[in-house]
Amino acid sequence: MTPSLTPRLGGALFLALIGSAAAADASLDAGRALFNETAQPQCALCHSLKDAGAEGEIGPNLDDFKPTVEQVRAAVTSGIGIMPGFAETLTDAEIETLSTYVATVAGGSDAAAQGDASAPTGDAAAAEPETPGAEILAQGDPAAGEKVFRKCKACHTVEEDGPSRVGPNLYGIVGASVAAVDGFRYSGALTDHGGDWTPDRLATFLANPRKAVPGTKMSFAGLRKPEDQADVIAYLASLSDAD
Repeated sequence: MTPSLTPRLGGALFLALIGSAAAADASLDAGRALFNETAQPQCALCHSLKDAGAEGEIGPNLDDFKPTVEQVRAAVTSGIGIMPGFAETLTDAEIETLSTYVATVAGGSDAAAQGDASAPTGDAAAAEPETPGAEILAQGDPAAGEKVFRKCKACHTVEEDGPSRVGPNLYGIVGASVAAVDGFRYSGALTDHGGDWTPDRLATFLANPRKAVPGTKMSFAGLRKPEDQADVIAYLASLSDAD
């Protein structure tokens, strides 16, 4: 009887796979519609996301950031920086669909791919700076740092009295108190971090934000190269009215 059952089992498996693929496509279509149309303001107005055909420049490029489902869900539900929360305008099911869609098409749906903040990879650990602050500034090249900083401009402004975006304005950040930009909604984790943004402390944060401050809402993966960290810090240090 086994031979007579095999075709039926094979057919059932084939139909199940087809049904699963169709359901996955439908879920992606629903998430894409939420991203481009349903959410108000539309996510596509602020974010770049290749799958959605979105080229917004106000918020982070989601293909670069590769957020996890949990990160997208938290941002969409409660808001972050100038991004509003959608808990009152989207249902829980819609938020889940949108979060899964963004994480899936951006490549961040597997949280392990983002790296465990409590167990960084060898590369991340090697990137953690051990250089004193004065040496970091001396080694940095502000002109090179301005170029590296381009990847940060979607979230941060650096002009004096410039507005905050998804992240706070960074004018005068080097040496300033942590979580001190007026009007910006910081995470509790960063507020509790306390202290000042010394060059060496900034380097540690830039190397791996989620490891340096567990619980931060900043989704940027980090600058792994110490020279990039030093260059960006030197650039930011040049943007200050301090003597």
